[in-house]
Amino acid sequence: MPSKLVIDRQKSANAVIAAGETHADRIAAELEALLAPYLRKGEKMPDVSLLAHLVTRALADARDRMVAADEAHLEERADDGPPREGRDEVASELYNELTDLREWLTGLYGAAALERFAFTGATPREPVQLERFSGEVARALSGKELPKPRRKGVRWDPDDTVLRMEGLRDALLSHLKDVAREAREAEATLIAKTTAISAYDERFNGVAAFLGGLFRLTGHAELASRVRPSSRRPGQIDTETTSANPGNAAPGEPAGLDPAGEGGP
Repeated sequence: MPSKLVIDRQKSANAVIAAGETHADRIAAELEALLAPYLRKGEKMPDVSLLAHLVTRALADARDRMVAADEAHLEERADDGPPREGRDEVASELYNELTDLREWLTGLYGAAALERFAFTGATPREPVQLERFSGEVARALSGKELPKPRRKGVRWDPDDTVLRMEGLRDALLSHLKDVAREAREAEATLIAKTTAISAYDERFNGVAAFLGGLFRLTGHAELASRVRPSSRRPGQIDTETTSANPGNAAPGEPAGLDPAGEGGP
């Protein structure tokens, strides 16, 4: 389902398209009666009805492109959940592993030895920082001779700990790459959506103004007000103007009909 921002525009586009398609033939006939006396020799009236239908089709195309771009962005955003959940789950495991390791090293060698193993500050929770921090700890455990334990007879081999920590770190790095990819894809669909909305807004204003001009030229001011673009809401009709004149129906229309010719409430 499209976002509200797009739904509101879609409704306005539908109203303008319905008005153009519903009244095209009548407006064309009235415009011909109005302008035929001014034709010069060899001239003929343009097909206004066809032109009205063409511009409404152009608006429908811009509307459909906007809706498709919006739905593509929403669908892409919906894909972000699993990679983020996987990242957070592995980050939590790695954080706990490092917390336990810090306590173990403190008990085994004393707090003064922590800096030697790259525990120079608090263990970060942010996943990117955590991945880097765990790498520094793994390298410190693997690349240096271990100090003597505080208690005699105690021996500890860090290989299993390093292997387990590196496995979690690799998994976290993989999830981080997935999250980054999803972010790039979401950014691309957002740009496409923004571009489609801008194109729609521009076309909506042109088509609505064009049809409004035809309606006003043939004496249907109230009908013109129904398709008037809003000055405050891009890509939408001016509903305040529309609702301000509920009883002034266009000639030949019962009061309360919407632009599509359907009965109002």
